[in-house]
Amino acid sequence: MIEFENSITIDRSVRDVFDFAADLTNVPKWNYYVRSVVSTSDRPGTEGATYHQVRRKDEQDLRIVRLEPNRSLVVETIPPSRPELHREMTFADEGGSTRITDRWELEPGVSRLLEGLAANRARRGVRENLGKLKVLLETGRVTLQDGRTFTL
Repeated sequence: MIEFENSITIDRSVRDVFDFAADLTNVPKWNYYVRSVVSTSDRPGTEGATYHQVRRKDEQDLRIVRLEPNRSLVVETIPPSRPELHREMTFADEGGSTRITDRWELEPGVSRLLEGLAANRARRGVRENLGKLKVLLETGRVTLQDGRTFTL
């Protein structure tokens, strides 16, 4: 099991940051590894909502398991999707800016020897992606590591 945490402060209101991050269809706009996310349920953006995510090398089904507006968002993979993921993003107001703490529990399904390498890559990738989220929300435009560009 890989566990790690990253934090970042974004110069936007908690409501703006939460609303953007909680819409999982926005993930490809700030996460270079994700190609698309589509809602697969009748109530997107609510607790229990499900999504299908296409990544560079695989696909996953996800569920929002907890959602507290402007405070927290918890997303998990739906079995048999791999790797198993439990992700909790918390949002805190810091004088008009927003502090995101992004906690991951990831079961990559690799040997213990390879798990250390996978942990470092995942932690670094998540940190870089949070930086892209910050740039996008603060400036309205971002170029991802793979060259894709998005504008709000």
